[in-house]
Amino acid sequence: MGGLYFSCTDADYTFNNKYDPVNMNLDPPALFFHPYEVNASVGQQISVELYGYKLNPAAAAQLDIRYDWGSVKVDSVVAGPFFVGNNDAVEIIVDEQGVLDVFLYYLPDMESNESDEGTWSLATVYFTTLSMGESELLYGPNTQFRDAQNDTVHINDYATGIINVE
Repeated sequence: MGGLYFSCTDADYTFNNKYDPVNMNLDPPALFFHPYEVNASVGQQISVELYGYKLNPAAAAQLDIRYDWGSVKVDSVVAGPFFVGNNDAVEIIVDEQGVLDVFLYYLPDMESNESDEGTWSLATVYFTTLSMGESELLYGPNTQFRDAQNDTVHINDYATGIINVE
């Protein structure tokens, strides 16, 4: 007859993923790129998520993304789950020589809250790499969030991203 043995030792976890927002030294609410660093070869399609970390309730966003347009080109942008409720978010994409503006809005819906908060993917950007080198991704000065009353939602920190093309 066997017995049951219980251990009272606490689990010892190491959170050493440098791409986890907890380990990126971000002061929330914050925005970051996931993954923070992408390694690719010339002509390869890659994707980078535009992420919000511990965001306050928001109903709309303008994401002003700066990138090296000689090194990569934007293929497409897909809205992430942050602004998806009972219906899909309205998205408008404007891409002009290294400046990508992504506008995301909740569609009006009488049956649901028209804002959300937390840590979510806002959108995914698909790039094709054009030339060798390092391309930095930045959130530009026009990046902004609005709540359901059209008031500004404050962002404390903006992380950068890197695309390495070999």
